[in-house]
Amino acid sequence: MKGEQHVFYTLLSLAVLLPLILATGLFLSGYTTLTALIVFTAGVFIGSLAPDADAADSAIMHGLAGGKGTVRTARRHTVIILPFFGYLIRYLIYYPISALVFIFSLGRIKPRHRGLLHSLFGTLAAAVILAIYLRLITDILLAAIFAAEVTAAIDSYLPAFCAGILFGAVMHLIEDSCTHEGVYWLFPFSSVKLSGNLTPKGRKNWLIVVTLGIAAIISLTFGNTYRINGIAGINLTEDITAGITTDITRAAASTLTPEMIPYLIMPLIYLAAAWITAFYISGTHRG
Repeated sequence: MKGEQHVFYTLLSLAVLLPLILATGLFLSGYTTLTALIVFTAGVFIGSLAPDADAADSAIMHGLAGGKGTVRTARRHTVIILPFFGYLIRYLIYYPISALVFIFSLGRIKPRHRGLLHSLFGTLAAAVILAIYLRLITDILLAAIFAAEVTAAIDSYLPAFCAGILFGAVMHLIEDSCTHEGVYWLFPFSSVKLSGNLTPKGRKNWLIVVTLGIAAIISLTFGNTYRINGIAGINLTEDITAGITTDITRAAASTLTPEMIPYLIMPLIYLAAAWITAFYISGTHRG
């Protein structure tokens, strides 16, 4: 699957969960709504490409290329941002962890594409280590350049950014599970994989896009219709569309009642249903 496809599928999946994230303050508690959402989305964007750091020719290592006009200009900026995270993950996370796995497996498990970084264990380990690296960069390098208030502000948004990276990386694994190469979710503990027959240029991609798009529309409509965001003290239209920054900590002050629970979990159900449908479309199976 191409890098831009990973980004598109992951952002559509994020749109499905948006009402839940805003309603509960999930990953964003204590921050300004608009700023935290931008930071979280930036993390999702990078995370959607991060597992491919085990391949030297991937988008996370070189940035996204191609396009015309404004799209080309936007993609050109990723040539600076994405390789920073790509090289950090590849050389300071992927290779060290792979070396440990190689040693403990007595040489049986070697580094390869669709291996450690394309597993649940590798993804979680990489996300935790990356969060530590980013915190060190902020506290040591940036602290020597910027004022304490600036580094403190950056530190305060790191949890949202790292949570976004983890979400994007997990979605990457789900998406790759639809392809022929598949994903060994329990690697290096199991050789069982999930794989399908999705190809980068196949018509099935459009069916999956339509499925996720419908799920996103229903979920976003649901969020406004049942006013989950209103219950949490947040209004999607005013706070996000109009760009008004509202203190999302009001969500934490709201009382969660049993009647609210079904409405809060509906975005999760929509996303799960959309990807189960995508698995069916792509013929994903255990192998």
